[in-house]
Order: sequence, then structure tokens, then C-alpha cells
Amino acid sequence: MVLLRWVLVVLVLVLPGAAWSDAPETSPRPRMRPPSGAVVSIADAAVAEATAARQAAEQAEALRLATERAAAEALAARPPVTVNPLAVATSLFPRHRTDSVMQRYAAIARDRARDRQVAAPAAVTAPTRSGGPQQRGICGVRGLEGRELPRITSSTRGCGIDQPVSVTSVQGIPLSMAATIDCDTARAFDRWVRTEMVPAVGRTGGGVAQIRVIGAYSCRTRNSQPGARISEHGRGRAIDVAGYRLVNGDTVSVLRNYRRGSHSRSLRRMYEAACGIFRTTLSPDSDRFHQDHFHFDLAQHRGGGTYCR
Repeated sequence: MVLLRWVLVVLVLVLPGAAWSDAPETSPRPRMRPPSGAVVSIADAAVAEATAARQAAEQAEALRLATERAAAEALAARPPVTVNPLAVATSLFPRHRTDSVMQRYAAIARDRARDRQVAAPAAVTAPTRSGGPQQRGICGVRGLEGRELPRITSSTRGCGIDQPVSVTSVQGIPLSMAATIDCDTARAFDRWVRTEMVPAVGRTGGGVAQIRVIGAYSCRTRNSQPGARISEHGRGRAIDVAGYRLVNGDTVSVLRNYRRGSHSRSLRRMYEAACGIFRTTLSPDSDRFHQDHFHFDLAQHRGGGTYCR
């Protein structure tokens, strides 16, 4: 009995100390009690929270279904789309260019570069006023007035004039611009003005007061087309006439008057007579490049014939 009593005493002293060692340093903060009449049990609060979550999920699902249904109805209301049977879902993957393709394109690029070089205005020795003096009777023809020029050279093969002249007047009729040509072309032009142009116009409007020249020496291809042969203009053996002005001030134009009007007959007469004096004659009836002028040149044709259109 004495021993049991001592054991109980020890237990009474030890057990409260162990419990005190696990106790928190401070007590939890007390929560305010809900007002009277608003006390809800823990079980009821959990049920209400679960019910609210379920209702929110049902509303979200209903909204999703309604959106999908509206989109499906809108798609069904659209007109049917015809799909091209040749269409592909994705673009074709580009194939690598072969060496033969690269070589072919390189050759084409070289040809185009060469054509541009030929078509571009060549570097020429420009006619200067350091030639002979202004005088009548150049090229041995009394009706030609102008001056002799130094030799014209060019880095482009086929261009240049060995003995150029600058013609400013023919048969006493001034030109609208000095025409740089060779003597053969100058003599042919003088003959055409003297025997064909002046008689064709006659005394209409008082006669011819000025000849409108718009082209003479120019180092370029025919009709300035890439890849074409060098024009006779590049050799100083061609001249372009766009019309003339009369003494009374009226202007006769190849563009306006060749096909219609009171001057059409005289223009056609002088043009047709140029065939033979020149070896090539081109009028508005020839092609789209000569709608506003007559082209005259001394090109050499096969058999020594002429080309007149």
C-alpha cells in the first residue's frame, strides 16, 4: 500500500508537466460570436457552400453549351463554300534550283545586260563648234549651209561619222535644229527639199519658211529597241522630218496632217517622191515608231534596192 501510494504521488507530479510542455505559448485569438438568431451549424454551412459551387458550375456549363449552339447555328446559316479541287491544304515546299537552271538564268541575265549596254546612249565625241566656219556650199552643194565638224568616234561598234557636217539651212530654208549627218545624206536631203518638198508645197501659205527636223546623228539601236541593230542614225546616214512651217505662220505636222486635212496631199506627194532619193523611207503607215515623222536614210539593202513603206 505504501508503495502504491508513492507511485500515485509521482504520477501526479510528472503528468501535468508533460502536458504543460505541449501547450502553446499564447492562446488562439477568440472569434466573435455571430449575433443572436444567425448561428448556423457547421454542417449547414458546408452544405450551402457545396450547393453554391454546384450551381455556379451548372451555370458555366449552360453558358458554354449556349455559345457552341449559337456558333453552330451561325455556321449552318452561311452559304455553302465551293472549294477549288486544285487547291492544296498547304503550300508546296520549294525545290532547290538545279545547276542547269542556275546556268540558264545566268545566261539570260548576261544577254539582258548586253542588250541594255547596246541600247544605252554610247559615249561619243560630241560635235563641237571647233570645226570649220559657217558657210554655204558645204559638201560641194551650193544649197547646203552649215559647217564641217571633226570626226565623230564612239566606243560602240557601228557608231560614228568619218566626215560629219552640221547642216543648218537647205535651199535657203532654215532647219529647226542643226542636223549632224555625213555628206552623202546631206546631198540627198538637199535634192529632196529642192525637187520634191518645195514644189509639193508651192505657194501655199507663202511657201516653206522652216523645215522641222527632229532627228539626225544619234548612236542608238533601231527604234531604240534593246537587242536591235545599230540604226543608220548612229552612222550619220539618216534624218527625221516632222513637218514644216509656212511663211504665213501655219505649221504643217506629219502627225496631224499626213492622214487628213488640206495638207495631207502635199505631205504624201513629197514622201512618196523620197523613195529612190533615199534607200529607206518610213512614214506613219509603216509602223508605230514613225507616227509623227518621216524617216529617211541611205542604208545599203540587198541587191542595191530600196525599202519604202
